[in-house]
Amino acid sequence: MGWVHVITPIVTEGFRAATLPAPDGCKVTNAQISKGPASIESAVDEVLAAPGVIDAAIMAEADGAQAVVIDCMLDPGLDAAREAVSIPVIGCGEAAMRAAGARFAVITVLQRQERAFADLARKYGMADMLSETIGIGVPVLALETDRETALAGTINGSKKAVSGGATSIVFGCTGMLGFADEVSAALDGISVIDPLPNAIEFAHKAIQSGHKNDKSIYPYPDSKPIVGFEGWTALDAMMRGQRDD
Repeated sequence: MGWVHVITPIVTEGFRAATLPAPDGCKVTNAQISKGPASIESAVDEVLAAPGVIDAAIMAEADGAQAVVIDCMLDPGLDAAREAVSIPVIGCGEAAMRAAGARFAVITVLQRQERAFADLARKYGMADMLSETIGIGVPVLALETDRETALAGTINGSKKAVSGGATSIVFGCTGMLGFADEVSAALDGISVIDPLPNAIEFAHKAIQSGHKNDKSIYPYPDSKPIVGFEGWTALDAMMRGQRDD
């Protein structure tokens, strides 16, 4: 039995109303952050979400979670959360790109995110594999309220990417959860990565393999005064106690 905790890094209530998929033998829990942006569609949104992600990861580890998933394709706060905890922290963006293989396209909400996905692909050593990023023109918070338009845009964008040479499709927003079957059917079986279920599965496998964060790569931050972050205060106290021992 493994426990994966999914952190949804936005404050819009009810965004994750549906039960999240759970691999066999895995407990999956979910919580949103309490302070941050309504949705994540820009670098500013990422920065505003990151403190809540770090806090939530620290508290999840303290509660006994064995892995954490950041429920956003832009991976806000990923490296910082990996420094803050010892359990695996899985970014939906990184996991999806690694699952996609060669020549993948990202179909996302807004075209303004093209630069962000190019940056992520470079960071993960996959710049040559990203064929293009296509925005469907539907904001994150409209993915459910205008699902028909969002799904049609995702199918059309995916078809365009495949005609341009993409051999797999990665959804560029975890709010597209549940679109994969219909998009895959429209593409005659082309591989489609639904990032949140993919990341949860990745996290579960990390638990099964006994994986932990490599603290030679992601060392705990040095102790220093930080104001206003409950999780950091708990972590700092723990680190101080370890040093005193």
